[in-house]
Amino acid sequence: MNSFYEFFAGGGMARAGLSTNWECLFANDFDPKKAASYALNWGNDHLHVGDVAKLTTDDLPGRPDLAWASFPCQDLSLAGGGAGLKPASFTRALIGRSEAAGQRQLSS
Repeated sequence: MNSFYEFFAGGGMARAGLSTNWECLFANDFDPKKAASYALNWGNDHLHVGDVAKLTTDDLPGRPDLAWASFPCQDLSLAGGGAGLKPASFTRALIGRSEAAGQRQLSS
């Protein structure tokens, strides 16, 4: 079975997408409310609530096949007022670059 780490996990949507064919070795989120949502969805056996910058390699168990770090979505959500979708936003610029890179790959 493949294994993974899920950084900035929120409610664990990356884990949901990977399905039961993957084993979570480690998950984290800084925000206690998001971590509580994760724990409700998946339990808290592998969940670390705290600042990812304070982790060391000793905190990370095993050797995963995948390390996932979710994109910060606050400014894309209703809670963030969709500010990241406005043309002059930093997030929108990143999305635009990502789309352009994908188009270049498709045309190759």
